[in-house]
Amino acid sequence: MKKTLIAVALLLPAMAMAQEKYTNDDLDIAPKRDAYTNADIRKLAPLPVTGSAVAAEPMPVVAADRAALAMTARRDEMFLDLDMLNAEIDYWEDVIDTAFRGTGGINDYPRIGRDTAEARERIIRLRRHIYLVEEELARLR
Repeated sequence: MKKTLIAVALLLPAMAMAQEKYTNDDLDIAPKRDAYTNADIRKLAPLPVTGSAVAAEPMPVVAADRAALAMTARRDEMFLDLDMLNAEIDYWEDVIDTAFRGTGGINDYPRIGRDTAEARERIIRLRRHIYLVEEELARLR
């Protein structure tokens, strides 16, 4: 109870001061040239008020079109991803073929062994990724 009374005693003056309205005349600074004063504002004519509100026509709903466009864009993006993944698989298969044919110099990449094993692992990961993209694409259709 004591705390509540102290809080009310401290907040009451703050609440009273918060409701005061200050105008340009209350400021301690000199008025700027060509600035409106409160007297100028009081001289202005009141704004006209219409008797009834006029309802505007509702805008047509085009959300379905936007959703269809977004779905088409997502499908196109996924087809591009599939093309890029297939191109990368073709590259790594070419790396493996080059290693087994033995073309190129002794210092050229790739060599049979560890490098071709890495290429095979990358191809496996890429094929898994292709499988996931194709599943997601099937859900979008």
